[in-house]
Amino acid sequence: MKEYATEFIRNIALVSHGGGGKTILGEAMLFCTGAITRMGRVEDGNTVSDFEDEEIRRTLSLSTTLLPVEFKEHKLNILDTPGYTDFVGEVISTISVADAAVVLVDSVAGVEVGTEIVWEYCETFKLPRFVVISKMDRDNANFKTALSAASELSPDATFIPVQLPWGEKSEFKGVIDLFNMKARPAEGEVLEDIPAEYKEQAEEARIALVEAAAEGDDALLEKYLEGEELTAAEITKGFKSVVRAGRFIPVFVSAAGKTTGVVPLMEAMIEIFPSPADAEPVKAQGASGEEVLEASDSGPLAVRVWKTTADPFV
Repeated sequence: MKEYATEFIRNIALVSHGGGGKTILGEAMLFCTGAITRMGRVEDGNTVSDFEDEEIRRTLSLSTTLLPVEFKEHKLNILDTPGYTDFVGEVISTISVADAAVVLVDSVAGVEVGTEIVWEYCETFKLPRFVVISKMDRDNANFKTALSAASELSPDATFIPVQLPWGEKSEFKGVIDLFNMKARPAEGEVLEDIPAEYKEQAEEARIALVEAAAEGDDALLEKYLEGEELTAAEITKGFKSVVRAGRFIPVFVSAAGKTTGVVPLMEAMIEIFPSPADAEPVKAQGASGEEVLEASDSGPLAVRVWKTTADPFV
């Protein structure tokens, strides 16, 4: 694996209630970027993330696993956390070193106790975050209900869909991308025009997205108020600002087991989430007293230890 400049790195925690779909999302990211040639399944005990004997036996994550994903000249350090509250200490330590978080909300179960817990820790550490409505191909999947429940997690923020589901349950075909106003099937297929039955809904949702983006940049707001159309790049630029400030929460949809919605999610991670270079300076105790550390490729090495592992075979 090659070295990356700091601005090309993203440190992202995947968090949710147990069974929310974090591990299979991480697996799909590895598969879509060519890091693995075959996707594993949690049920089969052959995912990259859950490799410990106890995790395989129980079919759940017991600790955080780092998944290095290389995508479009960037390195995404994906931190797959355990979802069950017995292991919340792993989640806290992970969130403390992440620069952003993806909160998965099950399209069937909606917001659960574990979702609320991890959300509060994201608030504590002031992490910008995405919400992903997961498992959209499941029986009883309901995007609107899950989105409504997720929106109650933070009354001070506005939840803005940046994607809409192209169908639900067994009819889930892909996502409708509101940045580019195109329908995106599963990875490997070309973009399509938005089906006629979804156009009105997509146009209404895009207006909300554009208005949110315009709030993030005065020049864009002026352009928008003058009735000019914002480009996809301008929308991304403005949206980046309001998301990092925590005022707006982008909402995505996926069926990671079929890799649907995974690639546009990774693209958004690169375009919207901050890199470590964007972090605020940190105060630390140095040899001669208190020092202020800034993220810089040219500065001395400074690391934060968040996890140690004792391997009996090393």
